[in-house]
Amino acid sequence: MERWSWGENANCNDFSQKLASGAAIFVNDSFSLSHKIRASTVGITRFCYASLAGFHFEEELMQLLKINDTTRRPYIAIIGGSNFLRKAPALHLLASQCDGLFLVGKLSFQIMNGLGIPVSSCLIEKNATKEVLQLIEIAHNRNIPIYYPTDLWCLNSNNNEQLEIFDSAELLSGLISLGWTPVDIGPSTLERISSLLSSYKKILWIGPTSFDLTEEFSVGATQLGQILNKASHNSCDIILVGGAACKAVKGMSDSSSQYTASENESIVWEFLKGRILPGIAALDKSYPYQIPWDDVFSDTTQPLFVDIGSGNGLFLFQMARNWEGLNFLGLEMNEKLVVRCLQDVASAGKRNLYFLSTNATSTFRSIVSSYPGQLTLVSIQCPNPDFNKEQNRWRMVRRMLVEAVADLLQVNGKIYLQSDVESVLLGMKEQFISHGKGQLVVDSDGRMENPFGVVSDWERHVLARGAPMYRTMLRKV
Repeated sequence: MERWSWGENANCNDFSQKLASGAAIFVNDSFSLSHKIRASTVGITRFCYASLAGFHFEEELMQLLKINDTTRRPYIAIIGGSNFLRKAPALHLLASQCDGLFLVGKLSFQIMNGLGIPVSSCLIEKNATKEVLQLIEIAHNRNIPIYYPTDLWCLNSNNNEQLEIFDSAELLSGLISLGWTPVDIGPSTLERISSLLSSYKKILWIGPTSFDLTEEFSVGATQLGQILNKASHNSCDIILVGGAACKAVKGMSDSSSQYTASENESIVWEFLKGRILPGIAALDKSYPYQIPWDDVFSDTTQPLFVDIGSGNGLFLFQMARNWEGLNFLGLEMNEKLVVRCLQDVASAGKRNLYFLSTNATSTFRSIVSSYPGQLTLVSIQCPNPDFNKEQNRWRMVRRMLVEAVADLLQVNGKIYLQSDVESVLLGMKEQFISHGKGQLVVDSDGRMENPFGVVSDWERHVLARGAPMYRTMLRKV
């Protein structure tokens, strides 16, 4: 057991190879470990033919991405806990995205000190002064408010049963020296939060409201949970991060569906710092993708056509020339082909065509969900020309991809499937109909003609030898 633990924690190469023994595909469904480098989540991927995200992993990742989604405004973050210096990059990011910040816990003392409010030296992180002032400057330049507690529940160190409420300024300027220690936010602060939240459409709560790890003195979290519960019934998006936030609303079963919740606070802080999470980076092409769509396409309001398994890109190049009113995106696993395609795109100056090296099965949703316009058409053409090779059979269409396409495709959007092997086409069609959540119907079938007038490279090769192509067009209803 000890050797196993060492090999796991050290991401040992030999141990990783033993874990992968006999496996061709690795599916990671342990999102809670994605911020750590472990043999079972990172090292193992070096010895598997494919490394994919599981359904739970994908769901957790999508919840994580919601934090950076600023389409719902105004957006406020209630941020608790301690260690300002370690969290500074994440706090700066939130200040650049949100329309207001409310700091509680020990973080609030650093902000109050930075704003010139007298704070006892024992509560100040002296090595974080620069980062505190940077946060205040970001908020000032964006003209967003930073709030902090106006009153605090305090515990008398001489009598552990004596709790009283003090005005924040009064406490911090002198009462600390008299033996009073802040333990949680007070009722006046909670009233202020309740009043403020009525004007916000999206709320992030991350970190504990209390100033002490002693749970018995934490009353603010429960009352804040009640405030957020009320806000959720007013069509406000609520994101809860960390054990304190999630526990505060655990008993509110009537509103559980109104929340996006993640108990693993460490992963979220690492994500907000802009760091690549090892467990995610180890999958087939790291994601979440942050595609600069405005740099990629000249007009991001145009409908999007995605070709999965774009190969050498010749099909999409001709399509992009013929249909200037569409944007085309090719997803291809072979990185060398993608590099060549992107070089050709740059040489041709095409602003409605782009390529990405990725395994679309695990990344389609992450990539396409951030596109500003509508997804109007998806094509999968001749997957695995060498499908008879054992190591390539896994590449056939999978449920994760089907569900992502069905969810993101616009109503009346279409899915074009074709192959020179009839059983392959029938298998793809069956997967889309089975896992399309009842949203997909057959639009055209059988020996239909190519609807685009543009053939793929493999299609040209098949037709040249006189062999048939099998095609199906599906439509979202």
